[in-house]
Amino acid sequence: MTVSTSLTEHGSEALFQQILAERLISTRFQSIVELDSGTVVAYEALSRGPADTVFHNPAALFDRAHALGRVTDLDLACWVSSVRTATEQGFTAPHSLFVNVEPGSLHRADLGDAPHPPAPAVLEVTERALMNDPAGLFYAIGRARALGYRIALDDLGADPASLALLPLLQPDVIKLDMALIRERPDQDAARVMSAVAAHAERTGAVVLAEGIETEEHRVTALALGATYGQGWLFGRPVPEPAKPATLAGIRFSAEPAAPQQAARTPFEVVAPVRTPRPSDRELLVQMSIFLESRARASGDSAVVLSTFQQHTNFTPATRARYEALGADAGLVAVHLAGDPQLAAASRIRVGQIDPADPLLAEWDIVVLTADFAAVLAARELDPTQHAQGSYEFVLTHDRDLATAAALTLINRLPAAS
Repeated sequence: MTVSTSLTEHGSEALFQQILAERLISTRFQSIVELDSGTVVAYEALSRGPADTVFHNPAALFDRAHALGRVTDLDLACWVSSVRTATEQGFTAPHSLFVNVEPGSLHRADLGDAPHPPAPAVLEVTERALMNDPAGLFYAIGRARALGYRIALDDLGADPASLALLPLLQPDVIKLDMALIRERPDQDAARVMSAVAAHAERTGAVVLAEGIETEEHRVTALALGATYGQGWLFGRPVPEPAKPATLAGIRFSAEPAAPQQAARTPFEVVAPVRTPRPSDRELLVQMSIFLESRARASGDSAVVLSTFQQHTNFTPATRARYEALGADAGLVAVHLAGDPQLAAASRIRVGQIDPADPLLAEWDIVVLTADFAAVLAARELDPTQHAQGSYEFVLTHDRDLATAAALTLINRLPAAS
């Protein structure tokens, strides 16, 4: 197809719309290697617009898509180009192909009609998606895993807050942001390294370093725990990779993360495996404040998810504590019925509890950090006698239970506006 001269108009909407309508997307492949041996084991598919246009730059292409509200349309076009080109090139080894994807694309009803790679691939999602719409992302990841894909979390470390959701997403591959490889080590790098090492040890996740351009970068990547890497040291993106059918693919030592059980609330997660004890509301408040303080000590790598039943329990003093938490922690969310009266600039996410939701009878707080996990889950004994404040509760530091409890609350959150 001949590209019209209108494609030289810098940043024009017509240019973008033509690219999308005529699927003027091309795909190149960047090698992924074993850092110890330098052996190429996989390739990442990189899609872009026509050459000699501003949209040959993928960032410019997706920036315009965001501005026009057509991200999922563009992402599907890139997906089709990546899969079609990979199929033509002969990618037949499992996990030898990495493809970037926007989580919204995995919601599309027509995804099943789109082409799929000839062998199981690795889907890359960004930490930006992780923080903007965690509930939507977890739904999308579940759908992708049901289709047989492995999941990679891209650019980890660009935003330290994304460490907070690492144990919830359970990625099969962690891709370290290039800044960790290229810049001088500091405390933020040490924190990322510690969190990644703990997660990889706990789950068997693979660590891959991006942006490796020198031998020094390669050595740094190995020191940070990476076993695989990519970057110009190993070659620039090419339209026709060498012998893709012979690639070994990424070797995984662990099975994919299993789907979470369908418990509806934190109490339903913990009560079957931990014996509930009686408590009044005053003790629950004090235990909650203590767990909040542990989250504050972890700063922007902490997740704090709480339920307060009615908005009247979210007192001015509690609101002040949570506003302070929201300014520092990675993700802070409250679930309640009614208006929490938050400040306009508040970073606290709010989930509204429906009158028929069993969560309305619970007082819960879940705290997850790189090195701490806790869930306090309490259920009111008689919601019709709310003034008495009598509950049964479980307090546990079991990370698996805390993660499962957190997911019941995250899955109720709306996307960030």
